[in-house]
Amino acid sequence: MKRRGVFRFRGPRKRAAAAVRPFLAFALAMIALSALFAAAIPAADSPPAAREQKNPFEGKADAIEQGGKLFDEKCSECHGDGTGMTAPDLTDEQWIYGGSDAAVFETIQDGRKGGMPSWRSELNRDAIWKVIAFIRSLHKK
Repeated sequence: MKRRGVFRFRGPRKRAAAAVRPFLAFALAMIALSALFAAAIPAADSPPAAREQKNPFEGKADAIEQGGKLFDEKCSECHGDGTGMTAPDLTDEQWIYGGSDAAVFETIQDGRKGGMPSWRSELNRDAIWKVIAFIRSLHKK
């Protein structure tokens, strides 16, 4: 004798709805997470903090000299005397990632795909600004 409550018959609509519920829950969770991450990530055109800053060591002879020593230690292997070797020329008007002080700061600090390493762990903010002051002193007019 069969028990009546053990085997419940579900019609095709109820089975389909039951199969779709986990998918809908997952999809809603992904949409919510996407919205959360989109709100947390700044837009591509919104500048990082350094992009609005000017070099605090601009034109200061002692900072330029210190920046030159750092450049010789860290940068000259690829950039040579600043006119480029295996890396781009830093004395002209052509800058791949932008030539503003802030853009150069970002490039030195975080590096760039394709060859420019990040110097974040080896150079503090002041050291990076001093290197930029030195690079500006090399600029061709």
